[in-house]
Amino acid sequence: MFANNTIAANLLMLGLLIGGFLAIPGVRSELFPTVDTRLIYVTVDYPGATPSEIDESVTSRIDQVVSTLDSVERVVAIAQENAGTVSVEIKAQADPQEARDDIQGAVDRIAGFPPAGAEQPKILIAEPMEDVITLVISSNGSESDLRKAARRLEDALVALPSIGSVFMDGARDLEISIEVSERDLRKYSLTMSQVVHAIRNSSLNLSSGELKTGAGDLLLRVNRKRLEGAQYEDVVLRTLDDGGTLTLGEVAEIRDGFQDIDFINLVDGKPSIFLRTVRSEGEDTVSIAKDIHEFMATYVPDEGTEVGVWEDHSSLLRDRINLLVRNGALGFALVLLFLLLMLDLKLAVWVAMGVPISFLGAFLFFEPLGVTISMVSMFALIVVLGIVVDDAIVVGENIGTAQESGLRDVEAALEGVRGVFGPVTVGVVTTMAAFAPLLFMTGLFGELMRVIPIVVILVLLMSLIEVYFILPAHLSHSGKWSRWPLDKIQARVAHLTWMARDRLLLPVCQAALDNKISVVALALVFLSVPVLLLQSGIVRFEFFPSIEADTISAEVEFPVGTSFEATREGA
Repeated sequence: MFANNTIAANLLMLGLLIGGFLAIPGVRSELFPTVDTRLIYVTVDYPGATPSEIDESVTSRIDQVVSTLDSVERVVAIAQENAGTVSVEIKAQADPQEARDDIQGAVDRIAGFPPAGAEQPKILIAEPMEDVITLVISSNGSESDLRKAARRLEDALVALPSIGSVFMDGARDLEISIEVSERDLRKYSLTMSQVVHAIRNSSLNLSSGELKTGAGDLLLRVNRKRLEGAQYEDVVLRTLDDGGTLTLGEVAEIRDGFQDIDFINLVDGKPSIFLRTVRSEGEDTVSIAKDIHEFMATYVPDEGTEVGVWEDHSSLLRDRINLLVRNGALGFALVLLFLLLMLDLKLAVWVAMGVPISFLGAFLFFEPLGVTISMVSMFALIVVLGIVVDDAIVVGENIGTAQESGLRDVEAALEGVRGVFGPVTVGVVTTMAAFAPLLFMTGLFGELMRVIPIVVILVLLMSLIEVYFILPAHLSHSGKWSRWPLDKIQARVAHLTWMARDRLLLPVCQAALDNKISVVALALVFLSVPVLLLQSGIVRFEFFPSIEADTISAEVEFPVGTSFEATREGA
């Protein structure tokens, strides 16, 4: 049908080229394919509790009830000051939402849980996140001013439509200091435990159950967590004899400050805070990076504050995309050049067109199959770049041979395809089969690698469509395109090629046929040498090769007891 219908072949070609080109902007980009970690976190805040108390009353009890669930693969419990976290890894076949509901039910059935003073457990399904760009805010001003500048920039970034989450690193946690003197305690007949109890009960988020109504169920929750020192001033400590109330602000000195730890983060000698912008599932890495760079070009930081890009992870993806474009253009040019030296101009042009047709045609199916533009998919495209043109060369050269034998137009095209249909198809299918096992790998690595066979198979399928339906139609018309001086160069190259065949290749082949045993023995030696190199350790095996990073890091450890000032001076 297509061999004698150039219009249909051209429409198919244009459909693949234009459709693929238009499909590229709709394909989401990310540094690495999103992988489901299958993790669910159970977190319980327990202000004032020690790690041992949290382990005994929180994490161990959650571990006991959760580890027996059918959907749970592994449980890791971590107890630290003021909070406990239980990480639950669910089985591959388990539904995350159902598993979360099962965990919620198991935790709710624990008697007397959570303990007095602890907040209600928060159960969250881990969402895959990926760093995009890290910004740094530096200032020689006060720590409070630096944090305000960082918070202002954070709020501005979150307001951008493409950015979902921003995290602050390198800053001390906020801390509210409440100091009550012994004199004031005696004056108002108070004890320290009464003050602590009043503060704890006045600052918490509490779930109060459900209210069932005819219109539906309402979740009742009290949100009274106080986040600033001024909000604690009206906490009632006791009722006075005259009917008035004694508040915390009347007997205590309340200050907003920072956690009392020895910590400082310096960039170019200035105290600094980092803001990490992250990409959640479904968001586009390149779009986020583009929006951030455009925003930073117009952002005016606070006076005395400097803002800049510390690390741009999206540059790795852009570099890989640029590498693919350069390799594709270079590969197309080299293929066209070598074909021009050996074959007619018409044959060379249409064979070389198989590269863009196959690649752009594959992009049509990226979005429906859940494939994104990532480091892994770019690697797959670079790998298949050297394979995709082989079948077009074989089919195109065979059509040319059929035309030289006296067959005309469509008959020569059909005969050329018919003559190599089996070998070409088998060659492409075996290449697909070599990559297919990656589709069935399990675990996190399997999810990461499944993109490679999908991309390779898509491109190879497009190349088969091109050589069987598009290429024959373009080569079905007799006549050559090559003119002087190209035809003279091609004739000279052909003469040298046949001379090399007759004087070098054929004698070597004849010698191999005359010495079959020696050739087989030599082949066995070549097969055994790699095995011996691996077993001897001369050639090492490693899962991922060590690659030089773009940064240099140094870690200096001082003797135990060294003061913070001495450590800072030494660093």
